[in-house]
Amino acid sequence: MGIIDRIFGEAPRPAGQQERQPEIVRVGAPFGVATPQGYGSLMSVDYAACEQTKARSLSSLPWTVVRDGSPKERMPDHPIARLLSGMANEDMTSTDLLSWHRLRCDTFGVAYWRFEWRKGQVVAIWPVTCAVSKAFDMRRPEGKRRLYFLAGDDYNEQGTYFSDEVVPIRTHITKNGCDGMSLAKIAAEQIGLSVDLERFYRSMLENGNHHFGHVEVPDKNMPEPQRQDLQAAVEAKSGIGNAGKAPIFAAGAKWVNDQQTMRDASLIEQQEWVLQQVCRACNVPPWKVYHQKDANYAGSQQMSIDYVTETILPDTRAIEQAVTPVLRAMGHGDCQLKANLKGLMRGDDAARSQYYRELAYMGAYTREMICELEDVDPPDGVSAPLFPLNYGTVNPDGTVNVFASEAKEPGDGNQSGATD
Repeated sequence: MGIIDRIFGEAPRPAGQQERQPEIVRVGAPFGVATPQGYGSLMSVDYAACEQTKARSLSSLPWTVVRDGSPKERMPDHPIARLLSGMANEDMTSTDLLSWHRLRCDTFGVAYWRFEWRKGQVVAIWPVTCAVSKAFDMRRPEGKRRLYFLAGDDYNEQGTYFSDEVVPIRTHITKNGCDGMSLAKIAAEQIGLSVDLERFYRSMLENGNHHFGHVEVPDKNMPEPQRQDLQAAVEAKSGIGNAGKAPIFAAGAKWVNDQQTMRDASLIEQQEWVLQQVCRACNVPPWKVYHQKDANYAGSQQMSIDYVTETILPDTRAIEQAVTPVLRAMGHGDCQLKANLKGLMRGDDAARSQYYRELAYMGAYTREMICELEDVDPPDGVSAPLFPLNYGTVNPDGTVNVFASEAKEPGDGNQSGATD
């Protein structure tokens, strides 16, 4: 089993403040391998693969701010939209911030963002890497009841912040609704097994036992010099560079392969089981981390859509809602942050073109909107929606409004304008 250490971090807080930093789990790293504090779980390739998959998907999304209304107004030039589409701050791109966010959130249970204000506008978004404690006081004015106490780090000064300056984004597993649980902690046993299996394979290569077996000697009372020579011959085949080399044994010794293979020992099946368990905890389908045992081309499109709707959509929704207090503080209470997931849900060319065609013919999409979704420059004259002339709208009293480019009788010759 892997070694699991629990680390508790606490930030300075006012007298009487008793809240503490959420519990953090760390899986022991191999001797001599240094990992950042609290990120020892990344020594598991399975966990790292799941987190990288989600981080790459999340950081590739375009973001915008939408103002509620009819019709809704898209605001790509909004300060927050610009920060999440370019440089989040002076030191990090939005891709860097979102990649850090996904790993931080899943490993620690919560990720904090700090919004830097200047003259009433948000000018930067900074990651909070220090310990954070919090308090809630109903006696304070609305919008100032939640307080965050930051211990201070390279990007954030030590001090007290309000909910329009620091926002928490939690995992979807929580005991009290306010603190998210670490996915690394939940999957700690499986992550530990994953690390142990990787150590096992590395140890086999380093020790030269590329195949299960042992050395037989005819003389049970072998002299010590001969025993040392034999041990040196076995050790000479250790390491990846010596794999496949035939050692020379003296004194009549010989190498005997054991009948049990790695598959017989269920090591491969165990490795697959551990990967599936880690994927379940991280909510990542195994085929996204290249375990395509049950995947097929026919269902790949639906599997991609399921990945977006079940994994990425909930994560983006959490970010969209977390930024709401900041938008309200900017005087944009009727706005909300939105991520465009259409790019991740694209199917094959034939299915995608049919989908766009149907939406364009019913007037739901303009051809200009379709060009934007496909990331191509729209030609002139495609901003107006299309309207099917062989359809009409039904009024509450049952009459039908028939639309035509000219005042002509409909094709059946029995209707004119609106009729019963």
